[in-house]
Amino acid sequence: MYYMNHDAVDYFRVDFTPSESIVGGKYYPLGTFAAEALECGWNASGKIHRRLKHFQEEFQVFLAARDPSSAATALQAMRQLWTALEELPLYNKLLAGDHRMSALIPYLRGHPDILDEMLTPGTPRNEAYTRWMGKLERLEGDLRSFVKNTKWMLEEFFQELPTRKRQDYIKAYAGYRSAMEEAMSEKKDREDEGEEWEDGTVDLDTVTFECPVNISLVPVKESKSHRLTLAEQMTFERLTSFLYMDLYKGMAAGNLPRRCAHCRRWFLAVGGYDTRYCDRVVPGTGGKTCRKVGAHAREKEKQKTETASREYSRIYNRLKARKRRGRITTDEWNRQVRQAQELKDAFLAKQITQQEYVRKLEEL
Repeated sequence: MYYMNHDAVDYFRVDFTPSESIVGGKYYPLGTFAAEALECGWNASGKIHRRLKHFQEEFQVFLAARDPSSAATALQAMRQLWTALEELPLYNKLLAGDHRMSALIPYLRGHPDILDEMLTPGTPRNEAYTRWMGKLERLEGDLRSFVKNTKWMLEEFFQELPTRKRQDYIKAYAGYRSAMEEAMSEKKDREDEGEEWEDGTVDLDTVTFECPVNISLVPVKESKSHRLTLAEQMTFERLTSFLYMDLYKGMAAGNLPRRCAHCRRWFLAVGGYDTRYCDRVVPGTGGKTCRKVGAHAREKEKQKTETASREYSRIYNRLKARKRRGRITTDEWNRQVRQAQELKDAFLAKQITQQEYVRKLEEL
């Protein structure tokens, strides 16, 4: 319905510089919206499904009755659906405070000739209406597929990278794409031979490497230097096409979504640094963030590991000296070293305290 309302759900534009996306005049690190989608997309898609179904039911009643009562009910259902859409990444910037879509139903009721054409198969307005409704119906599935496939890709191909540099990300993505293309080819060969394809890891039917856009170059100001530069202005028809573009452009810039090692929520690790914690505030800590709490816990764990190794080495060397002097037998040496290792494992697993650990080692 863009030809009547110019709503961002139908079409929207985003400018891309080498390091940022520009939305509504504001600058965001590349990958920002992809990380947001991983965090909220699955739950948000369920809400969209319920509200879309309700809107479709009420809209059909309006199309048949065209009276004030059905129009008011359909408009309320549309507003509820758009409220859910406003919670999605990017849409929360483009749709917030934009109530142009609310004018659609009053407009249609006031123009019965347009409404009749919209419902007449084969007309341009009917094609536009069918495309619009199909786009809304696909949004839930598209969003779920983006979340599912991207999480799998990040966990399988990016989790154990030796460093977090841009080149490492690109190499990992090349490995992912190669594996997916090989699996797609094998799937097609088996299906051509009449065999069924089963793969519990990823749904190949929803994996895509295409992001349909219209693109032009526009002059924009850089966020830091304020100097003019050329940016790629892309026009999207689907939210997930933008999310994939944002994800891959972020990856090329050294930015990648990552799970916080403390709260386990998704955030954007920027600049190729091995950032393990997000900046969300941890409840009950007086305003401390995951980064601060996590760094403290990591340092504490490091000190604990060093303590465990130091005390173990001290006792190990003592037992070794006893064995060399003949004060204990080889069997006694093996038994006591095994006990020392078990105590070390128990201490690291927080099954015994440091005091207990040291005391029991001394008793060997």
